[in-house]
Amino acid sequence: MDSLGLLGLGPVGVIVGSMFERVLQRRRTTYVIATWVSVVLLFTLYTEWSFLISRHWHWMPILLVMTNVIATTSAWDSVIWLHEHPKITPQHYYIGWALFWASLILIASSPNLAVSWVAIEFSTLASGALIILMGSHQALEAAWKYIVIASVGLALGLIGIIFLYAALQFQDLGWTTLNYTNLAHHYRAIPPIVRALATILIVSGIGTKVGLVPFHTWLPDAHSEAPSPVSGLLSGVLLGLCLITIERFVTSIILPEGAFLSGFHLLTLFGTLSVMVGSLALLVQRDVKRLLAYSSLEQMGMIAIALGIDTPLSRLAALLQLVFHALVKSTLFYAGGHLSVIYHTKDLDKLVNIRQTHKPLVILWTLGILALAGIPPLGLAYSEWLILAALWNGYTVLLIIMAISLLITFMALMYHVLRQLWGSHDLFFPKVAPSNSVVDVIDVKGDSVL
Repeated sequence: MDSLGLLGLGPVGVIVGSMFERVLQRRRTTYVIATWVSVVLLFTLYTEWSFLISRHWHWMPILLVMTNVIATTSAWDSVIWLHEHPKITPQHYYIGWALFWASLILIASSPNLAVSWVAIEFSTLASGALIILMGSHQALEAAWKYIVIASVGLALGLIGIIFLYAALQFQDLGWTTLNYTNLAHHYRAIPPIVRALATILIVSGIGTKVGLVPFHTWLPDAHSEAPSPVSGLLSGVLLGLCLITIERFVTSIILPEGAFLSGFHLLTLFGTLSVMVGSLALLVQRDVKRLLAYSSLEQMGMIAIALGIDTPLSRLAALLQLVFHALVKSTLFYAGGHLSVIYHTKDLDKLVNIRQTHKPLVILWTLGILALAGIPPLGLAYSEWLILAALWNGYTVLLIIMAISLLITFMALMYHVLRQLWGSHDLFFPKVAPSNSVVDVIDVKGDSVL
């Protein structure tokens, strides 16, 4: 059995472990499962170590290690989260969590566009079930919105995949027809109009699952209502893996030179819109997890821009941004979820002056927000600087837009973190608006504790 097949035993082990809940009891079951996921991470590091230390880096080993690192942190955070939510049945939670983890491993390792699509669609169902598990009206609405919008987008992507397969069916290769290497070798056999149409459908369809603007409307609701350990996987891993799936496709199917809507153009366009909308939305957020969700939208936009301009420097910057974002954002979702439980609210207006309580958690939260704000020497500052450097030659408009968006992001996140540490409701601006003002009704959700 190859290493990928052995990695597939990881989710199976989680499901089997959850079956022994009555024997091991609730608390011990969570520790056993978290330990098992840690063992799978060690195995991943062992099998992929030679690729990681080589000078010729490949996406797949880095993505696999990143996926299992965040899965391990999510598993250990689940130990605490399930203790905070005694009404949630561990067996139901871990079955959904294991299926979601399995889909992430498959997306990260798949060399085939069709298999990637199946795994992405499966991740929608698995993560949607975990959102429904919360049992609230808001969670049900968020899950329904997530599943419907993501599935409609992925249906468009499936149509594009069918077009590609129909154009290459003369090869009689079955599933392997849609391997990225095969597409790269035989894309000239596909009529240009089919290539162009398939590119628009696939980039837009899978871009819906990334949450790129204008396909992002499901993202804030789903991320804010999901269990915090699941939000860490959703935002930290799934979005990035779907974006890399798009990158694998557009680098395999090359459109004729001068094509107006190539895959790289679409990545740049959707990425720019996402950076602008994500940074501006941070200014008006009133929910701690929706704040992080819109930050993910902005971060995915930056990675999409870096992949879209497709230079060696921008691709390195995209890889670093992807890894740093996964580590930082998953940590923030865990910390934000625990703060919401401690203070019995997700309302940012009530999560103020928190520096005196639960100091380790507050320090972790503060460092994560500072990293998102781009404060050196934290990692995201370095990768964002590399993206700006890649835009310096020949992309003046994009450079200006991204610089302004980063400034807005810095201002918004610093405002929130300063108010949380030392402030009150009127740290910078007097709160004079009536309760039914426009600001109060933008993006306000219930105070259900996640």
